[in-house]
Amino acid sequence: MIWLRRVLLGFLALLMLLLASGAGGLAYLRSSLPATTGERVVVGLAAPLTISRDVDGVPHIVAQSEADAIFGLGYVHAQDRLWQMEFQRRIGYGRLSEALGPSTIETDRFLRTLGVWRAAERALTTLDAPSLAALEAYAAGVNAFLAGNPVLPPEFIALGLRPEPWRPVDSLVWAKMMAWDLGGNWSDELLRAALVARLGAARAEELLPGDLPGFPTIMPAGAAAPAPDPAAAPALDPAAADALLALSQRIRASTGLGGRMVGSNNWVVAGARSASGAPLLADDPHLGARMPSIWYLASMRGGAIDSIGATLPGLPAVVIGRNQHIAWGVTNTGPDVQDLFIERVDDATQTVEYRGAREPLTLIDEVIAVRGAEPVSHTVRLTRHGPLLSDVTDAGDLTVALRWTALDPVDTTLRAYLELNRAQDWAAFVAAMRHYHAPMQNFVFADREGDIGYLAPGAVPLRRAGDGRLPVPGWDDSHEWVGYVPFEELPRLFNPPQGYIATANNRVAGADYPHLLGTSWAAPFRAARIVELIEATPRHTPQTMAAIQADVTSVLARELLPVMRRVPAPDGPRRRALELLTAWDGSMRGDSAAAAVFQAYYQATLDAVFADELGELYADGYADERNAQAMALHRVLLGDGAYWCDDITTRDVDEDCPAILARALDAGLATMAALQGADDPAAWRWDRVHHAVFAHTPFSRVEALRTTFERRVPNGGDGFTVNVAPIRVTELYNQYTVPSYRQVVDLGQPEASLYMHTTGQSGNVFSDHFADLLMRWQQVAYLPMRAAAGDGAVLTLRP
Repeated sequence: MIWLRRVLLGFLALLMLLLASGAGGLAYLRSSLPATTGERVVVGLAAPLTISRDVDGVPHIVAQSEADAIFGLGYVHAQDRLWQMEFQRRIGYGRLSEALGPSTIETDRFLRTLGVWRAAERALTTLDAPSLAALEAYAAGVNAFLAGNPVLPPEFIALGLRPEPWRPVDSLVWAKMMAWDLGGNWSDELLRAALVARLGAARAEELLPGDLPGFPTIMPAGAAAPAPDPAAAPALDPAAADALLALSQRIRASTGLGGRMVGSNNWVVAGARSASGAPLLADDPHLGARMPSIWYLASMRGGAIDSIGATLPGLPAVVIGRNQHIAWGVTNTGPDVQDLFIERVDDATQTVEYRGAREPLTLIDEVIAVRGAEPVSHTVRLTRHGPLLSDVTDAGDLTVALRWTALDPVDTTLRAYLELNRAQDWAAFVAAMRHYHAPMQNFVFADREGDIGYLAPGAVPLRRAGDGRLPVPGWDDSHEWVGYVPFEELPRLFNPPQGYIATANNRVAGADYPHLLGTSWAAPFRAARIVELIEATPRHTPQTMAAIQADVTSVLARELLPVMRRVPAPDGPRRRALELLTAWDGSMRGDSAAAAVFQAYYQATLDAVFADELGELYADGYADERNAQAMALHRVLLGDGAYWCDDITTRDVDEDCPAILARALDAGLATMAALQGADDPAAWRWDRVHHAVFAHTPFSRVEALRTTFERRVPNGGDGFTVNVAPIRVTELYNQYTVPSYRQVVDLGQPEASLYMHTTGQSGNVFSDHFADLLMRWQQVAYLPMRAAAGDGAVLTLRP
């Protein structure tokens, strides 16, 4: 990190010098912005194409073939997001230390061990010819931009780097890292194992409830599912489990992937529930806040593709959006598709036990280049179950391998997205989803014929025994995966009688569903609020759909307030706080004093109820489990919470929940008063302390550069409102996960549809489009979702 700071501070000095030199220096810095007008002759096109940019910098690509349209998408991604693509690629290959120095060696060792690039290279060989052609066309577009020897964005200049040519497999690498971002069950298993070791299985289950009864499921039929019946699992050494859990947290911090509270909302209403008589579809994925946005808005037309929506720089398709016939949106299903297998490895012979015999480990020697230091050698070891993640840290005698669906040798997810872009009806949509592998997602669908639907495609393992919640023995075959849930049996709805479908990472189905999809779902409060608002309006419009996306009423707060208000109210801050809560409706508006009171009270209640039993494990593992905490506290305060409300550090006193709540309220008010700079709760605002933080990689790591490259905006909401805004416990009360993209599609008038992402189209800090969307995003405003650039800039590419 010291080396990185020196490099970046040197860049800052150069930057200041150039700015001080006046117009010439500024002109040089802005020369790294791409050309958006005129003509360019490029290699790789079959015919001319045009790229018309609207006033917000959104490109609209018109080509004469699908391959050329995808070429154009690769070209504009490289124009506007080259550093983002470079950094993402380095994450996927475990090559961060080449650019950032010794501080990322452990991260590179982990990423080399995980080996998504090895899986991507295998998956590339399983794709059909049209998908391969799309990857090649996209790579050709990226490389056509690089071939023009552009002045590179400032990150390249600061670090002295030049991007390598883009390869088709690079796109698959980032697709798999997105799957990693959306699935963190391996760390959930480690946390559960650590909790079981400390408190026993029953108490661990109370801390990590899978869901809450009485709230909506996506599939409306059936009763609440019974508690899972785990098979016996070997106990883990607590120190080893803690070491691996700490590793998972460091990897999340260094890559920005695999964070907690990632998820999404989506819903679709049938024509019978819309004012126009045509379906309406809304979607907003919740991902890490970044500079630039993870998404890039674009439209592309050529051949069989005519799509508009959110694209991912590095991938050759619209991921969320619409074409001229259908619209679609995605949320994370939250399935259990990762299992940890405890292996019996003999280091002397490099073998592993399986069914009474010894099998050789697969060994892969890696050399990690390190900026400013000597290369580091690292040997990756693979078992039949997957890579040995425990080799990356000191886990004592514990040896653990990861089985994960995204590491399978066959993965045709890209084909699913390409066919989705071409689909014209439900049958074509379902046919496309048949090729989908990972990560499992909740897709909602609507078409111009009036159909709505839901499908959760992806590979979900069928286990011989167990439920995937704890690490299992790898030395026998008792817990092997014996296949995947058949495609025809994956969750699906088509034109349901209620006239709508809503998903918010909540439980998919009840006990009548025949397969185990997972055991840990998001807290159901967002889903409950979405259903409530859908049902409250007889006929929806795009505006009412947008209002749901902007909603900041907390169902969790409404559920807990009747209990949390029942504490003594002596004169002083506690009385004033309780008066605010008594008159409050649960709205987490940014200007709300009551919202600030509740957040302080809620966080202090979590600490008071759970920290004493968990000790260091509370801060080191459980404190980030915001969904599980919310459901656990709901059960404690609205059920029998005697065990958890008794503070075990006060041996001569048996506290009850009212006593603990009174103590928590006082503690929370004191903390919030210090942050607000005022003792009177009536003078507080929630958004005074609650900011959405859009960090830049790597410049946010250097304080002198942070203010230039990072963005922060005050915000309302919390982790359980539809307009989601979860806090990070380690940095109260800031928000690092956001609604990263919003869309509302009107299937009756597609050109009247709406969309928006977080920051701006450009990743270049010197661009007018670096952060020009940010305040509109914060206000839940939208751009028109139509492929019309008006009088914007036009660039023509010719072969």
